[in-house]
Amino acid sequence: MEISNGINKKYIQYFTILFLILWACFFLFQQLDFVTADLGRFVQNGEQFFAGNWQGVLNTNLYSLNYSQYPFLNHHWGTGIIFFLLQALGGFILLHFFVIFLILATFLLLFKMAKQEAGLTVATLLSLILIPLITYRKEIRPEIFSCFFSGIFFYILWAWKNKKISSQWLWLLPLVEVIWVNLHIYFFLGIAITGAFFLEKGVFYWGKRKESLTLIGTLLGTVFLATFVNPFGWKGTFHPLFVYSNYGYQVLEEQSIWFLENLGIHNSAFLLFRVVLLLVGVSFVWVLIKKRKEFPLVNFFLISGFAFMACWSIRNISLFAFISLPILAKNIKIIWPNLNFKDLKSIICSGGVSLIIIFGGLVISGKSLPINSGLFGLGLIKGQNKAMNFFEENNLSGPIFNNYDIGGYLIYYLFPQEKVFVDNRPEVYPAEFFQDIYLPMQEDEVVWLQKSEEYDFNSIIFSWHDVTPWGQQFLINRVQDDFWVPVFVDEQIIIFLKKNQLNEEIIKKFEIPKKVFQTKQNKNYSI
Repeated sequence: MEISNGINKKYIQYFTILFLILWACFFLFQQLDFVTADLGRFVQNGEQFFAGNWQGVLNTNLYSLNYSQYPFLNHHWGTGIIFFLLQALGGFILLHFFVIFLILATFLLLFKMAKQEAGLTVATLLSLILIPLITYRKEIRPEIFSCFFSGIFFYILWAWKNKKISSQWLWLLPLVEVIWVNLHIYFFLGIAITGAFFLEKGVFYWGKRKESLTLIGTLLGTVFLATFVNPFGWKGTFHPLFVYSNYGYQVLEEQSIWFLENLGIHNSAFLLFRVVLLLVGVSFVWVLIKKRKEFPLVNFFLISGFAFMACWSIRNISLFAFISLPILAKNIKIIWPNLNFKDLKSIICSGGVSLIIIFGGLVISGKSLPINSGLFGLGLIKGQNKAMNFFEENNLSGPIFNNYDIGGYLIYYLFPQEKVFVDNRPEVYPAEFFQDIYLPMQEDEVVWLQKSEEYDFNSIIFSWHDVTPWGQQFLINRVQDDFWVPVFVDEQIIIFLKKNQLNEEIIKKFEIPKKVFQTKQNKNYSI
């Protein structure tokens, strides 16, 4: 058996992979913020589905106070079932572990591709740089399935193209697509990835190897037809084309890096993304100039699409990072075909250089790694149920006015006893609701007085970390409002009760003096 520096090559690979997994876990093992996440609603979707309310889960905004019959298409309904079952079986810790497992499985699949393209050392070097981006999206969301299934599509098509597997494996992809279309709206990526391979075949092999082109074309058509296997039929298939047609509210995660930075929102991952994007671009230009005949056309199609998605919306940064791993490895192999580091010393040295580049660059730029110190672990941040315990133990009641970010949290704890005024899904409310009601209620006191009387709000539950100008102004106004009394506040949530006979005893017992609330530069609770 071949030995490198006295160490079995197999054990070098095991050590390297273990180190990369630990490097990824350094970012992934962080407790989740349940208050502002969508997770509570996903789990509630699964619970309502099994409770027999599946029509409501699929087709209506059943959690809404005022728009419970508003029609919409729940493109991630299957994810709710999976999340609910896992949470019921092992709590949020098991659910969190499952998502981390999917992320690591996707990474290892694409790492295998990178290693076969350019060798262990190059794949390791790229992985160390890309893992902070791969793990950028830490929350438990349906899009993790899109990362996983994109990896499966890419791997199977790549392996078939390189004659590592037989064509029979290709027919697994339509089955994967049937599952994907019922889990997340990015199912169209299955069509796009297959289409990229079809397009490459058409460019290089038209008239030469028609049997290969016919096979991939048939597969593309079958994958497309598989998207019709969903509860909504053709509407589900074409829903990605129309999902943004009813957006009346700008969602943070769906904005570009440049848009957010113009608002003063900065993140170390944004800088790292720019670096990787530059590396990808330079590598393709280099290949085009030096080795034009070896230009990997399908990789260019794929990375162009995923780069566009990541530039358009920060929620796609992780997807871009995943796909970049084997694509960058391929380009490096084309540019330096004789580049070959074989021993453990080379791996450790190159890995050390990568870490120095990452840490040094972020320190120089005044940024830190994209992690939340002090929150290492699995499951939810502890104590985030205090507000809901207070609400239930004191028999508080609605109707409730809440802010956008906290909707999923309230749905998980309070439905069906209480419904939310709004939650973090712009597409399930009329656009005019946000433009003419939700935002003006927070910005204009005249509108607030009119609407609060119309909806007869009895309580307000608000995440006071809401950084929107209207959210902060609304909280300041409520603290100064003699008709609304703060009765609960913790690290994230504040609860107001309307000053009326129903709440009189609770207010007497729990009223919080207004002097507690100060501006952000002070040490006490800020609003």
